[in-house]
Amino acid sequence: MSQTNEHAFESNVEELMLERGWKRGALAEWHKERALFPAQIFRFIAETQPKLWADLQKQHGAGLEALALATLVKELDAKGALFVLRHGFKFYGKSIRLAYFKPAHGANFETLGLFAKNQLTVTRQVACHPNDNATLDMLLAVNGLPVATIELKNPGTGQS
Repeated sequence: MSQTNEHAFESNVEELMLERGWKRGALAEWHKERALFPAQIFRFIAETQPKLWADLQKQHGAGLEALALATLVKELDAKGALFVLRHGFKFYGKSIRLAYFKPAHGANFETLGLFAKNQLTVTRQVACHPNDNATLDMLLAVNGLPVATIELKNPGTGQS
């Protein structure tokens, strides 16, 4: 296999990111129509906000994830991913966080612990259109919420 083809280029970029603490995303968890990784989102919420998540499970039962996902998608459509990452989203009067930011100083151990639970993932060849099989070379996500896409090209092999 040539070291200059797109697959090799993707592999190299992915390996560099994994060496720097990113995790490999799971294509099986990708929800193409919603353009999210719901399982990652719910794992993050359950791990970082266990009491809130347990209370919501008692209140909504088996329908919780579908309701929360629909609410999250509406919030993303209305306010955008950056806003939701910074401020979370409201769900039946409760605020649900989707990311934690590094505190200004290291004395706040609780916030540092929450910050450490953020999961940065890189996922390759992600289907990006509900009506066809087109894929993105790489998708970067924070706690299951996509934040950037990468389309790799090598002008040395005629790609543009």
